[in-house]
Amino acid sequence: MRQTRCPLVEALKRYAAKGFTPFHTPGHLQGRAAPPMLRRWWGRSVFAADLTELPGLDDLHNPSGVIREAEGLAAKLAGAEHAFFLVNGSTAGIQAMLIAAAGPGERVVLPRTVHRSVAAALVLSGAEPVFLPVRWLADFEIPLPPPPAAYRIALKEHDGVRAVFAVYPDYYGVAVDLPAVALEAQSRDIPLLVDAAHGVLFGRHPDMPPAAAGCGADAAVESVHKRAGALTQAAWLLLQGNRLSGARVRSALRLITTSSPSYLLLASLDAARRHLAAAGGSLCRRIIEVANYARAELSRCPGVRVLSAVGASYRLDPTRLVLNFRAAGISGFAAARVMHRSGVAAEMADFHNVVLLLLPRHRVQEIKKLVRAVQAALTQPRERVKAPRFPQAPPVRLCPREAWLAPSRTVPIAEAIGRVSAEIVAPAPPGVPVLLPGEEVSEEAVAYLDAVRAAGAAVHGAQDPELKTLRVVR
Repeated sequence: MRQTRCPLVEALKRYAAKGFTPFHTPGHLQGRAAPPMLRRWWGRSVFAADLTELPGLDDLHNPSGVIREAEGLAAKLAGAEHAFFLVNGSTAGIQAMLIAAAGPGERVVLPRTVHRSVAAALVLSGAEPVFLPVRWLADFEIPLPPPPAAYRIALKEHDGVRAVFAVYPDYYGVAVDLPAVALEAQSRDIPLLVDAAHGVLFGRHPDMPPAAAGCGADAAVESVHKRAGALTQAAWLLLQGNRLSGARVRSALRLITTSSPSYLLLASLDAARRHLAAAGGSLCRRIIEVANYARAELSRCPGVRVLSAVGASYRLDPTRLVLNFRAAGISGFAAARVMHRSGVAAEMADFHNVVLLLLPRHRVQEIKKLVRAVQAALTQPRERVKAPRFPQAPPVRLCPREAWLAPSRTVPIAEAIGRVSAEIVAPAPPGVPVLLPGEEVSEEAVAYLDAVRAAGAAVHGAQDPELKTLRVVR
């Protein structure tokens, strides 16, 4: 199969050119019945490509034509055996591979600092989590992915583990030694499942860490929309080997994926794959060059540290900037707000840091604008940054599914301490749950959530978005 082809995009263009009169969904008549405001802004082409399962356009849930061909090209590019296009984001892929790997009461070894989509997958599958201890990077106060030795210890201590789960890289661009983690899983014939949502550019340049599929991952999910130009929600799930059943993965995807998949998202995956195949190496080279220039310029800003090294067992994504404002005496949240007023929008912030993604079309003048925005943030008066550390995992009293389905009641959050949480509570971004269903609500967790809310950060998952109350198991 030739990577220069774009089978799904080509099929959509052919179909749109034939001039069929639609008597089917979607109801915008390929743009003629679209809201006028959007038709004027977007033009007719977007609506002409927003089609459905029509003759010649294949079916995502049972692909046998152009979607199957497009997925095959994506798999070949990634060095995997199979690729599944995802229109519900990496969330759907993460949930599908966990549902396929482990059922009720079966154990999965994983970091505690996983995305909330993993917590939802534990609820859906009924699997029992074996969480690994959280390590910290001093000064930056960011959690590190568990090293290979942590997986080795957990696999020795726990029988009946059905899967190993890793994050590669995390939101801060920290990538664990994934081949070593894969060896730990393979030595016990257990599938390694990888949340590589932020790693779609990995393996495409010598200065980038290797791609998850090339590190021995049995299944890996990549958010193509995050760094490779696809539309938001567009991702793919890569699969290889026989430790995880492809049929079960496909079945799980049918269970949780919309029955009306967007052909715009699918087409963007097809086109992004072609672009990566043609220019992935040069794109990464340009991003790395701009990122290195940004690091050099930002290093001249007193009071700001740029994350440049983590230590043994880890590599960094060189296309991501983590700026630490601790020495300046201001929080990452405050710095990000000032930067936004200066015209620079960051990817995320926490109590000490601001995270920025460098993208293929960033230029020197945009880095100069970034530096000016950082300098503006540094003019802010020093503040007493109340920055509690992310709490250690509290005791697990029930498995997540059992707690989610159990009878529950809503109580003031102070009265929830010592009770069992019935919901997922996750500041977002990065979307790491502070509380999972089944965990005991600790004073430490409540204090951390109070500080997050006071800093103005969003919290997802909780029934009460203001966190004045919490749902607990009766």
